[in-house]
Amino acid sequence: MWPRVLFLFCLSLSFKVSAVTIEEFSSELMKSHPYFLQQSLSEKVSIIDQKDALVYSDWTIQAGASESYASGEDQSAKLYDDRYITGYEVSAAKKFPDTGGSLTLGHSWNITDTDVNSVNTNLNSNSFSLDYTRPLSQNKDGINDRLAADIATIDTQSKQISLQEQSENYLASKLKKFIDLAHAQEKEKLYRDQLELTKDQLSLAEKKFNQSLIEKTTLLQEQDSYTRADQQWLQSRLDLANLQQELSSLIGISANSMVVELDLFEKRPIAQIDAANFVIRSRSLQQLDFDKLKLKRQLVTYKDKNKANINLTMGIATQGEHDKFFKSLSNRDYSWNVGVNVSYPINPVKESLDIQRAEINIAQIDAQKSEKAIDTEQQINFLVSQINLLDELMAINAKQVHLANQKIAEEAIKYKEARGQKSLLIAAQKNANQAILSSLQTATNYQKTIIDYRATIDQLLD
Repeated sequence: MWPRVLFLFCLSLSFKVSAVTIEEFSSELMKSHPYFLQQSLSEKVSIIDQKDALVYSDWTIQAGASESYASGEDQSAKLYDDRYITGYEVSAAKKFPDTGGSLTLGHSWNITDTDVNSVNTNLNSNSFSLDYTRPLSQNKDGINDRLAADIATIDTQSKQISLQEQSENYLASKLKKFIDLAHAQEKEKLYRDQLELTKDQLSLAEKKFNQSLIEKTTLLQEQDSYTRADQQWLQSRLDLANLQQELSSLIGISANSMVVELDLFEKRPIAQIDAANFVIRSRSLQQLDFDKLKLKRQLVTYKDKNKANINLTMGIATQGEHDKFFKSLSNRDYSWNVGVNVSYPINPVKESLDIQRAEINIAQIDAQKSEKAIDTEQQINFLVSQINLLDELMAINAKQVHLANQKIAEEAIKYKEARGQKSLLIAAQKNANQAILSSLQTATNYQKTIIDYRATIDQLLD
């Protein structure tokens, strides 16, 4: 007896701590839970990937050095005995994403050391060049060069939508757990009351049995009822403790502090929307739109690669030679060139297959969009219907609870005036508890359906 009394006392104290509202739980969960931190980091990574795809237009520096030797002693055609050539080259190249062109700046310096009849001569050769290439057909305006960057940009936007959808689904699952906890709290109280009423009923049966007013089978039935009521209360305590432990760990508080404040019977207004118009801009369809946009962007490049490859090339160069290095820089010869290079792919099998694959994938996404739009619209209409039916059922349950309470009042009056029996009063109280339990489950389903509806119409994160 004393352990049970002590437990009830401790339990009553635990319910006096500051209760957590659903708004506070939602805010704390999104602020501190690692899941939402991971979502934030994933978004940052996608932005970095987008920036990374754009750096192909940076300047690229190349440098090289070489040493060569040639002997001419045994060949009459060579006018030297020995020749050493030391060469140094450096160049810088840049691609322009807006045009598809490329610019290259180059400088080379060669030192030729020649030995003719034991007479050594040195010659410095310096050349500077500037070359520019621009596509006129295939890859015009850099359409192919920018493919990775354009896809990365679309991926970033798609990732943001996807992360919002994932976050909303995760939040919905935890808020429904919060509602389960509110239900578990109320159910534990009702089963506790039910146990006390069953105990009173058992005490009456024991007195009647001792007075030989009832058979032993009736007493055994009351004892069985008490045992089952005790089991129900113990199970409700276990369910409550498990949910408290689970939800408290999500927001970093102690399990004893995880006491919720939520009126399950509160009517919650829902946003009235036109389901057919909503699905067009829903997140789930936006994600498919981004997938289609990526395929269409790839398709542009695949088709472009079937065109002739026509490149305009232009260049200017200067070259100077002298036995002195600095004079070789001032002693200049100049040249320039302009040209067009043309190539055309014959039977480009890979590009043709890429085009066919992309077109089929686009058609598949269109079909997926149509199916998703139908499913989402049906889901919205179903949830609205469910909410309305649960609302009506809650009203009926409220009437049933009211009638049960009226019966308690009548039995209490009759018992007080010695016109009724205490067992009938207890039975009325137990029936009222059962009516409340039934209405409590309906209210819980109602609150969960509200969350599902808000998540479906992309308003849970708002």
